[in-house]
Amino acid sequence: MVLPPNPRSVGIARWLITEWCAPWVAAHEIPEDTVEAALLLASEVVTNAVVHGDGMVQLAVSRVNGASLRVEVSDDGGGMPLIGAQRADAESGRGMAMVELLSSRWGTDLAVGPLGKTVWFELAGA
Repeated sequence: MVLPPNPRSVGIARWLITEWCAPWVAAHEIPEDTVEAALLLASEVVTNAVVHGDGMVQLAVSRVNGASLRVEVSDDGGGMPLIGAQRADAESGRGMAMVELLSSRWGTDLAVGPLGKTVWFELAGA
């Protein structure tokens, strides 16, 4: 799904993920808490794409290895996500640290051209 680069896209992404995963949850193929974690982490990654990326934001969700869930967020920006040391009183900058902590694995794939990337994460289902 392609989303516009504005803050409202974060809520739209959360809604889409919920809708896309609902059949898997109903069939007990993916645990509901896995989807909840995906919503939290997707909010962070989509926010990064809107705030720090460039152009439209692309969102994809897929199942991998049975009950695991993979979320991919792409934009045309050249900046890479960073996990840095944060001051205790910082108001932002913890999103990728949450992705690192809560996901089974995550990474960034660069586009073929000079700009563009996909930030992805996977969550292992129970």
